Amino acid sequence: PGSAAVTLALSPGGAMLLANLLQPPRCPLASPIRCQAPAQHHQPAASSSRGLLLRGAGSPVVKRLPAGDWLLWYHSGARVALATSPDGLRWSAPVAPDPLLPSTDWWVFDTAAVRPGDVLVISGPDAPSSPSRRPPPSSSAVYWLYYTGSNDARLAASPFPAADVAALPGLAISQDGRHWARIEGAHHTGALLGVGEDHPQGWEKRCAAAPKVVMHADGDLRMYYHSFDEMSQRHAVGVARSRDGIRWERVGKALEGGGPGSFDEGGVRQGHVVRDRAAGRYMMAYEGLDGNGGVSIGLAVSEDGLRGWRRCSESPALCSSEDDDEWDVAGVGAPCLVQMDGPYDWRLYYMGVGKDGEAAIGMAYSEGQGLPRFNRCDALLM
Repeated sequence: PGSAAVTLALSPGGAMLLANLLQPPRCPLASPIRCQAPAQHHQPAASSSRGLLLRGAGSPVVKRLPAGDWLLWYHSGARVALATSPDGLRWSAPVAPDPLLPSTDWWVFDTAAVRPGDVLVISGPDAPSSPSRRPPPSSSAVYWLYYTGSNDARLAASPFPAADVAALPGLAISQDGRHWARIEGAHHTGALLGVGEDHPQGWEKRCAAAPKVVMHADGDLRMYYHSFDEMSQRHAVGVARSRDGIRWERVGKALEGGGPGSFDEGGVRQGHVVRDRAAGRYMMAYEGLDGNGGVSIGLAVSEDGLRGWRRCSESPALCSSEDDDEWDVAGVGAPCLVQMDGPYDWRLYYMGVGKDGEAAIGMAYSEGQGLPRFNRCDALLM
């Protein structure tokens, strides 16, 4: 009961996976998520905080359901929290209980902090027949939460953790988006992937963090994650593939940092990949680190989502605010792209950091086919 999660070890049979998970759970399920009236203290501030949606929060994972409801999973301190919205702009107070807390099992990889990476909303006991299939109302959906876990408390202490913070990807599954069962991965700590000595031939020596998962087709899921390359001394985004969403095989690097003087010469992290319905290709929003450690958001595209990633522009799609009093003056990152009804209309949810080090979530939008830059939303006008 409550916010405790159950760890499950699954047999290799992929066909049995969801059939077993959809049996009556060990903890009682509450009613499906419903949008709550937005809490007043979560309303954006005045125009001096343009784009701001939610304070004290980071790592946004935003899903728009067919019924019109919006769900936002985010990290707050060491835990994963959930808010709801009728429009993606006005967000409720955190839904109780907390969806995911650090594990209390001593042997696992996520005892100190957890952060959401991505959520797949899947209808029924089988994966969707195509990546464009939209899920049914939340009462019949299954939620797959891919998250970052760590035994290092620094993951919870800093919006942009240091490169030496060890972190691994995990998976939890839910029938209501609030009560979760951890799924034990192939790594001896229960994680989905290992690094360092556990994977000596790989370039990932310190972490495999911020998992973002795309369902390309039946039996073909892609996980994008970032790690630190000891050889280049830069972060890069890697990709792995899976047939069942649990057992993963690395493919290699998808995107690396840019050349000298570029906005991402220091490396790239937090690559969020979505399928562009209009163009039929894949779009990645990512954190770019410049030579001085500054963090901005860039865009890249690929025809197949695996190879040939190329930047949309040599300039960032979204930069830190220039006003010292703004809430996101110290860096912007952890991007989450949402394609709206218009084929060329996008929302970019992101984490911003103020000069006091506080993380918050904001939103910017882009209209038109070029997608060169995003503009921060003005909640008073929208």
